[in-house]
Amino acid sequence: MAYIPPTSHITLLATLRRERLLPVPGEVLVAAGQHVETGDIVARAELADHHRLIDVARALGVPREKAADFLTKAEGEQVKKGEPIAIRKTWLGLSTRREVSPVDGRLVFCDHGQALLAAITSLEVRAGLPGTVVSVVSGRGVLIETAGALLEGVWGNGREDFSVLRALGDGPAAPLRAEQLEPSMQGAILAAGWLADAAALQALAGLGVRGLILGTAPTELLPSLQAAGFPVLVVDGFGQAGFSAPAFALVGGNSGREMWLSARPLDRQAGTRPEAIVPLPTSHEPPAPPLEGEPLQEGKRVRVVRGAEAGRVGTVIGLSDRPMPLPNGVRAHVAAVALDETQGARPTVTVPFANLELLE
Repeated sequence: MAYIPPTSHITLLATLRRERLLPVPGEVLVAAGQHVETGDIVARAELADHHRLIDVARALGVPREKAADFLTKAEGEQVKKGEPIAIRKTWLGLSTRREVSPVDGRLVFCDHGQALLAAITSLEVRAGLPGTVVSVVSGRGVLIETAGALLEGVWGNGREDFSVLRALGDGPAAPLRAEQLEPSMQGAILAAGWLADAAALQALAGLGVRGLILGTAPTELLPSLQAAGFPVLVVDGFGQAGFSAPAFALVGGNSGREMWLSARPLDRQAGTRPEAIVPLPTSHEPPAPPLEGEPLQEGKRVRVVRGAEAGRVGTVIGLSDRPMPLPNGVRAHVAAVALDETQGARPTVTVPFANLELLE
């Protein structure tokens, strides 16, 4: 039986479809077939952040059973902060008593002289990347199609943004250091082999970058990267090895182009990964979508995801037809992988199937 490992995509050009959905039901603002740009709002919803109970009867000085008669808003109607929700004019209009809303929200109901207000927070979903709306998910969002380069990674801090990519360093393992940063990099998405230290991360935050792509990241910096105020994508793993050859080629070849960086956390159950997409112009013939669910075969490009060679990339040159004994005493099917050249050597290693993912 063929073994089908997880697939990580490093694709120079493909047709890509991405859902942009609200976490709660709301209103979709675009239609199928419509072209959208990265900053376009495609869906909007209102969230009740908290509730405030206002004693209208006491504020106006009226009997509780009469308080509803003085409301200026109907139940379910929106109200802005500082706007009157109830007004009482005294005899002959000589003076006015009023109660104003302490929040932007909606009047839920008024009962026994008290009004319940729901403080509303507006939640918007933007397109994120330029493309065409393929379909609308009623009340939730849209499916957008675009063509471009796709770079998937192994770790992300959950943020996203869109800006111009700038690749730093003269090689795949070049570190990012604070002294490399300059004012012209403000607002860009930067890419480097690995992050040298916490000082470099602090300098990035002070500079105001819009994102960071690393080939690998030192594990001791992961808490700081998780807390960063901009999206961070780690492509190949952890340590100081830097980018694999195909990832470095994609990043370097697209430096200066706009990029959508979605550093959502890796979720193997849902089949989602942190990723970066570079929208690209295409000919009339749309490129094929990236391959999914391919079996492990000789000649396939793979990445090692666990073990001593984690993060290394290579080519499968052989597959065992029966379980083989491993140093830990477990028997498993293994693949012989010729790792990409590193410092003049191209060693062949034996890796269990479960420790590999395809690169397509």
